[in-house]
Amino acid sequence: GHPPPPPAPDRPACYSSSKPSTVSCLIKSTMAPSLATTVAGIPLPTCVYNASGPRTGSSAALAKIAASDSGGILAKSATVSSQTGNPQPRTWHEPDTNVASLNSEGLPNSGIDYYISSDTITESVGSATSDKKPYMVSISGKNLHDNLEMLKKIADARKSDPRIAAVELNLACPNVIGKP
Repeated sequence: GHPPPPPAPDRPACYSSSKPSTVSCLIKSTMAPSLATTVAGIPLPTCVYNASGPRTGSSAALAKIAASDSGGILAKSATVSSQTGNPQPRTWHEPDTNVASLNSEGLPNSGIDYYISSDTITESVGSATSDKKPYMVSISGKNLHDNLEMLKKIADARKSDPRIAAVELNLACPNVIGKP
């Protein structure tokens, strides 16, 4: 026989049609699984990222997410104005098992202006645009007017700071007093 052909440019150096380890070589080098995806034209290095919840209300908390292996940074669901949320206590504890649950937060947040400010975004993700890990804002107005007002603010903010990559509309927060 003839010697095997040299590896093609699109094949790893370990590839050879005469070696039984060829499949293993391909799996390890060119067919490694990827969790990267694209949502609404926005590339995410992985499809896993944080939910907009209790641990996403400050730029310091968002900076920890930015430093993690998450695929994006999703800010806390914002309302038009800042609000403290429902009265304390907001947790349930089972004394016999030491189990606890966060419950009925009532969307405590710093208000939409905080989450779309250039200062907050810079403190959260840095000064460069974050093509590798998008910064996303979540809104949860008490009515349609609130949501439209916040969307307008986000659109205006993006004119001077394009680092806001996407908007999540949170319609599923049932623990807000006065919200249907």
